[in-house]
Amino acid sequence: MEQVEREFFKKYHRAVVKANSGEVEKLKSKIGSEWAKEFREKVDGDLEGEELNQALEDYLVNDLRFCEEAKVTGDDGDLSIDVKGCHICHGNDVLKKEGEPALCPIVPTGLFSISRVGRRKASLDEVRKNGVVGECEISYKLR
Repeated sequence: MEQVEREFFKKYHRAVVKANSGEVEKLKSKIGSEWAKEFREKVDGDLEGEELNQALEDYLVNDLRFCEEAKVTGDDGDLSIDVKGCHICHGNDVLKKEGEPALCPIVPTGLFSISRVGRRKASLDEVRKNGVVGECEISYKLR
């Protein structure tokens, strides 16, 4: 498996965010939308429950490869993505230390994917960070 050097990715992410300052929220949504579109094309249909969870987990880990581990769990009322070893977070950590906005496209990727593949309305419940750069749990409420 091909690997991108984390230091390069961290610097690239920082440069992209700084080059698009003022447009970070739009950029985050556009990336999330594009990745959800790609996910929809990959699964080629609607999924629900455990099928959606497994397919989204596979897409995040094996297609996007933005992290070392991701676990997608949930039921009728919620969905959660538990992330470990996120490469994006290291760039965001540098940006935060510089007083710049962070950009995590995984949050909208989950929202758009739940809508487009799971055919459910979702809202972000919370993003829980445990203090380790690259680890978080993203929680969504489903309707």
